[in-house]
Amino acid sequence: MTARLRGLLACAIALATAGAVSTAAGARTPLPGGTNPSALLLPADLSNVCEADPVALQAAMARHWRPTLPTLDQWTQLVRTLSCDLSGSGDLGWHRVPLRTYESAIRYPLTWTEWQMHNGRQRRVITTYWSAAQLPPKIDFWVGGKIDEIRYDRRQQRIEARFVAQGTRNASAVGAQCASTTLQFRQQNGLWLLSGVEPNNLPRC
Repeated sequence: MTARLRGLLACAIALATAGAVSTAAGARTPLPGGTNPSALLLPADLSNVCEADPVALQAAMARHWRPTLPTLDQWTQLVRTLSCDLSGSGDLGWHRVPLRTYESAIRYPLTWTEWQMHNGRQRRVITTYWSAAQLPPKIDFWVGGKIDEIRYDRRQQRIEARFVAQGTRNASAVGAQCASTTLQFRQQNGLWLLSGVEPNNLPRC
């Protein structure tokens, strides 16, 4: 066997091995609930977290994502505190929300995501706050008590809840019928804490 033939054979074996490894890795790709989490769209009787039965909301989430999410009761309580304490059961429009008030419920680093127009195109700009000292006293986002959808990423251990404006106030000012705020939560020492905020007032209807 010539040296060139041995080299070609070694190359073929290496490619075959790499293909087998790639196939095995593909078989381990997570289903929805992993990197591309499926959304739970809440029925009307559960979407208003300020008035809905928290046990029923937790049961709906546990059925949608199996195995059961951990400490859903604590997550529900945190969401009600962050959204309902500020807004009640209605929508209050864009407000300067004092997140420092909820310091014990924040996990750092906290990401703040904004949509900005740049050269006629929309782009996401992400700011990271590493401590309470960096966090502004108040920041603007839509305040409301109704969740449009919930997403859970098992791999990242992250829950995202999107609160959508009902268009009852300030609709002409900022396109409130399209406005929303997504709150992101991650666990720390077994507790769910706020880890990200993404307000969106772009006209996307």
